[in-house]
Amino acid sequence: MTGQGVTERFTIALHPIHDADYRHVADRLVYQHHDDADEDPVGHMAKALSAVLYELDEHQRLAARTLLIELPGEWLMRPELLPTPPEKVIIGVPAGLDITPAVIDRLERIAERHYRIAVPDPQGHPMEAALLAVADIVVIDASGPLDLERLHALKGRGLRLLAEHIPDHARLEQCLEVGCDLINGRYLSQPHFHATRPRGRHGNRAAQLRLINELYREDADLLRLHDLLLQMPHLHVAILHRANASHFGQRQPSSDLRRAMQVLGLNELRRLVMTMSLASDLPSSRITVRLALIRGFMCQNLAEPFRNIDPEDAFTTGLFSMMGALLEEDQATLLAQVPLSGAIQRALEHHEGPLGAILALCEEHEHTPGETPPDHPAERLQACYLDALEKTAALMGRL
Repeated sequence: MTGQGVTERFTIALHPIHDADYRHVADRLVYQHHDDADEDPVGHMAKALSAVLYELDEHQRLAARTLLIELPGEWLMRPELLPTPPEKVIIGVPAGLDITPAVIDRLERIAERHYRIAVPDPQGHPMEAALLAVADIVVIDASGPLDLERLHALKGRGLRLLAEHIPDHARLEQCLEVGCDLINGRYLSQPHFHATRPRGRHGNRAAQLRLINELYREDADLLRLHDLLLQMPHLHVAILHRANASHFGQRQPSSDLRRAMQVLGLNELRRLVMTMSLASDLPSSRITVRLALIRGFMCQNLAEPFRNIDPEDAFTTGLFSMMGALLEEDQATLLAQVPLSGAIQRALEHHEGPLGAILALCEEHEHTPGETPPDHPAERLQACYLDALEKTAALMGRL
């Protein structure tokens, strides 16, 4: 499925995983693509991870819990796409995956990066020894009678057991008695579903490809990456979300894109951009991006003479005043999700404070460019506007 007008429907679910004390300690990611004709396991996993890692609010999503994901074989061969941090992720091996020496080698490399690996019980499989050697967790199907001798043997190897498909309380008690460490499935708790709304595909494909190319250069230029990301609002928002996640230890939320890029680092930026690019649900309009950049640069220019206004905050205010249109999102919903400062939030919601005044001035100039407020000379407004046009043209032209 390709093209600007195509929309897709996608649903993810987080199945709770409990420990032996019934504490909710992890979630298993399950996803469903609603176009049966679209067989793209890499793209489907990218959409699911994009939604869970970069779109859902952190507290709505996982909080302090671990994420268990079963990666398709194609994804296992792309180590740069593995979600981070490793200590918060369990890599699951799908039951139907063809286990080859190449797969075992990839799992060993993943384990070396400190990811935990969960495998379905490989009893009788030709690669059983190799799978158990790389595994941390063995997934047990508890829908039928348990092989107690087998389970004791697995526990004796130091492996943790994850029981799933538990039919009733008696089987649950039996799993706990034999030493199962984790319980997965609907018996203890229902999954939490999150439906993604249909979205069109990204219109500025050329900028997206240039961004990916720049990310993987040995001498990647953070300034150039920053300029490219300004044209891709979905990634701008996702980077702010990710940089302000609790894992990165930021004491104060920040809406500064440059700072967010520094917090994440190049490898995490690559992971985020590639995952969301593969997901392919990247709505944007080049024309609207241009208008948003002009407004952002004009706000920045107007703020320059005032010591009590940070020009970068002014730029962010101008840019985010149009972010709802860029992302086809209700502004109130967007502002509730993005870690903008209180001053920027108030400016965007109510045009309050110095930032709100600058934003209002920009909007008035856009609608009635011939009228000039008495305390802002026409020459200054026009100079700020022309400079914003020049900066936007230069940025978009060289990208």
